[in-house]
Amino acid sequence: MTRRVLLVDDVQLNRKLANAFMSKMGWETMEVDGGLLALEWLRSHPPVDLILLDISMPDLGGEEVCQQLRADPNFRHLKIIAYTAHAGHDDIQRFLANGFDATLIKPISSQRL
Repeated sequence: MTRRVLLVDDVQLNRKLANAFMSKMGWETMEVDGGLLALEWLRSHPPVDLILLDISMPDLGGEEVCQQLRADPNFRHLKIIAYTAHAGHDDIQRFLANGFDATLIKPISSQRL
C-alpha cells in the first residue's frame, strides 16, 4: 500500500525538495502552497497518512491549520509534522503541545526524514 503525504509550504523550492525526498522513499506526494488550500484539499480528497506543514505562511500559518485539524474528528489522528526553518527548543515544545507529532527543521535532508 502506498503511503500518501501532503506537502504544505508557500515556497515552491521547499515543496520540490520535500517532494524529491519523499518520492524517493516511496511516498505518493501532493502539494499545496498555503494553509487555507491545505484545509480545502484535505476535506475534498482521499485521506493522506502524513502532512508536512510549514509554520510561516501568509494566508494561514501551520499552527492554525494544525489546531483546526485537531479540532475535527476526521483529522484528529492524522500525523502532522511542523516543517519550519525557525524553531528553537521553546518553539518545538509549543508545536508539540499544540498538536504536532514532530518537527522537521529546514533545510531538510534524507537523513532527517
